[in-house]
Amino acid sequence: MIIEELYKDIVGVVCDVTGLVEADILASNREECADARYLLVLALSKMLTDHEIGRFINRTRQGVSFIRSNRQKLRKWTVASNWKVISKHIASNYFICK
Repeated sequence: MIIEELYKDIVGVVCDVTGLVEADILASNREECADARYLLVLALSKMLTDHEIGRFINRTRQGVSFIRSNRQKLRKWTVASNWKVISKHIASNYFICK
């Protein structure tokens, strides 16, 4: 699978689960968009490097690392429940453990 196809699949799942569009997830600073961006980075980090993720979401490697390392987000109920759905998709489609 090509990296671009992987990105499109994962971003599609995140958009479906969160109910947000890709442009808002990548650019908006609203709380729900930041939460969705965290989920996107977390999902992509299972298969891509921070540098590769950064190319897709227009962030530096350090910026991606900062987003990914924010474990406080998983304490939020909405983020945790959305992550369960997204991680099940990843596990079933890419054979990667949660």
